[in-house]
Amino acid sequence: MSSLPILASAVVLAGFGFAAMVSSPSSQGLESAWNGADPNYSRLDERDATLHQRRGVEDLLAAFTKGQLTRHYWGHFAPTLADLGLTADSSLGVRVENVEGATRLWLTPRRGSEAYLAQVNFNGEKLERLHCRGTSGGEVEPKADQCPPGWKPLKEPAL
Repeated sequence: MSSLPILASAVVLAGFGFAAMVSSPSSQGLESAWNGADPNYSRLDERDATLHQRRGVEDLLAAFTKGQLTRHYWGHFAPTLADLGLTADSSLGVRVENVEGATRLWLTPRRGSEAYLAQVNFNGEKLERLHCRGTSGGEVEPKADQCPPGWKPLKEPAL
């Protein structure tokens, strides 16, 4: 007799489960929602991709800076990423510049509108480093100790 309430509860719960299965949206409807039919999902995907890209870029900027500081100690800046033993993701446009006591790494992702800069320069007394993020497009020229106009400095990792 004590199992009768348990059995009745099980039957009621099974009924609710069956009713939910019958009235649930089709899996195709759920699939289209997850594939970006809702603009909020595509914005979230884009933001997630941008954050992932930033993490990778910041790691590359830090490795470039450390490598160039070391290379300068041995006499000169490295002219390419390969000379530092570094490679960039294929989703990035890469340009290394070496001019008058300074070296710069410009990274322009093929996706999105952000661009990144790492700069190491020797001011005659000491080496200075700078990491910046801004919008891609147009020619920008950083000063020795400042990001280009409109760009934001990134927190530089401790060396």
